[in-house]
Amino acid sequence: MKKRGLSIRYKILLLLTSLPLITLTVYLVLAMNIFEEDKIAYVYESSSNMSGTMATQIRTQLNSVLSTARPIFQDYLSQQKFSSIGESIFMNEPNMEAIVVFTPSATGAFEKKMILEKVAGQTEGVLGSLSAHLPIYFTEVESAKRTVKAPFNDDRVFIFEQVEDEKGQRQTVFLVIVRMSESSEMFKAGTSQKIYLTSRDGRILFGPDNMQGHQLQEIVTPSFIGKASTDSVAGKAEPGKRADGTDLLVSYSKAGFGDLMVVTTVEKEKALGGVQLLIRRSLIFFGLLISVTVIISLFASSGLTQALTELFQATKKVSEGDFNIRVKVNSGDEVGSLADNFNIMAAEVARLLDQTAEKARMESELQTAKTVQETLFPEARAKIGPLSIAGYYEPASECGGDWWHYCQIGNKIFLWIGDATGHGAPAALITSAAKSASTIIERLNISPAKALELLNRSIYDVSRGRIMMTFFLASFDLETGELVYCNASHEAPFLIKKGEGPLKKKDLVPLNEVNNPRLGQSRDSVYEQTSLKLDAGDSVFFYTDGIPDIQNPSSEAWGEREFIKALIAANKDYPGVNDSVERFAMSFQGHRQGAALVDDVTFFVVKNEGLQ
Repeated sequence: MKKRGLSIRYKILLLLTSLPLITLTVYLVLAMNIFEEDKIAYVYESSSNMSGTMATQIRTQLNSVLSTARPIFQDYLSQQKFSSIGESIFMNEPNMEAIVVFTPSATGAFEKKMILEKVAGQTEGVLGSLSAHLPIYFTEVESAKRTVKAPFNDDRVFIFEQVEDEKGQRQTVFLVIVRMSESSEMFKAGTSQKIYLTSRDGRILFGPDNMQGHQLQEIVTPSFIGKASTDSVAGKAEPGKRADGTDLLVSYSKAGFGDLMVVTTVEKEKALGGVQLLIRRSLIFFGLLISVTVIISLFASSGLTQALTELFQATKKVSEGDFNIRVKVNSGDEVGSLADNFNIMAAEVARLLDQTAEKARMESELQTAKTVQETLFPEARAKIGPLSIAGYYEPASECGGDWWHYCQIGNKIFLWIGDATGHGAPAALITSAAKSASTIIERLNISPAKALELLNRSIYDVSRGRIMMTFFLASFDLETGELVYCNASHEAPFLIKKGEGPLKKKDLVPLNEVNNPRLGQSRDSVYEQTSLKLDAGDSVFFYTDGIPDIQNPSSEAWGEREFIKALIAANKDYPGVNDSVERFAMSFQGHRQGAALVDDVTFFVVKNEGLQ
């Protein structure tokens, strides 16, 4: 008698267990590979966009400085000296620190001819420190017509530019020393992406973790170092490794200025963190499907094969990347449950893929916007002539709609503060537009009223009346002490007149003699201004409406009354601006108790210290 093998029940059990097991294993592997490839592609695209954006910003800033410097070059070449016009152009460019002229001597070596600098005697020391490197730099500039260096590991960039005279014979090399403080800080910002500005040979000009002056090869081993001068590398990406063996995703873009490049690195393990979560959840569903399959096989019937075939075909679709496939099994038994669970898993995987990609995109965009917006604000502490300035800014979300600024134009100091409608990314875009417009307006040397008219047109052209901005602009005359101001429906600042005794409420003078329409409300709005005398010892407190709205954990607003009391208490003994800001901030933080802000908080104090 022939020995019996396994019964058909167990054969079906074995068959129905092994087939989904193999299929789902293939699906899981393929799905994870597809997701990992898509994730890497997204990170590459995001990093390439970041490096391209930073490269464009560096190129724009350096080209702007060089465009300003070229008339000075031509002025020198035509007269063999710097005229008053050239010196005026140089002094009005805030980012230029010095211009040094080198001409070839009888031996062919370049020698210093003339120096144009803002701080007398400072450049001689710089050139002395560079004496051993200058011949190498001159050799590079003779070959490439331009070379860019950062030899002192700070925020200065040295641009060597070779210029021919009008006859195209005499070769003159101009060294332009440029300060790039804001750009340097952007490269130092600590994020998951590390950004470096490097030269062709891999030397780091700007970067995080105090890496200035080091070689990029000490951090990562990309293949593009050394061939960037001949290859087009704008927006390229490739894998790399850190010195300790950590896998990196590297993207890079040529700055389009000299041999500068922007390199962005992201740790591959961190970039693929979402894959591990997806694997764990998929394994749970995987185990559930196998368990259900075993149970179904015990009660297999003639319709079981057809149902499992449909399920098998669906899993193949999913393994190919089609997560929108759904199984239709009209059964109330375990096979139907298996199909339902499969549909849930496919929908969950599709949702997780979409959610992960969208979240990563939004986080990257918000971080980029926050990084860019931080560059719009000035230093929180400053001393310009007799005026001492101290400010405070805290956004209610990643990006804010408040903006404040100060600058000196001729013999006047301009004080800016504005508040765009709402907060977040839309309001941040309006503040960016205001900052960009103010940069142009600063060069015009016009009154506050005229400046707000121009700023109003810029805001209106950007928002078309959908987002508006309150604004207050004042100018302080260094010669007369006159404070001229124009208000576009903004909270009126308070003038704090210095008296003999402690500050009282009656000593707070609101600057509300003129009030004009908000910026962006109408393109043709006309603005009026008025003036007053700001005596030595007097202060002005500028602020936005987010301060009275500060709430505590019980959602109780601080209110106008407490705001005024805190302002008087902070300035009762007419302190310096730093103490005034710190005291006032402590007052509202005491009420806030760590609660989230409902609106952006911005204020700054300006005090006329008089002649020191």
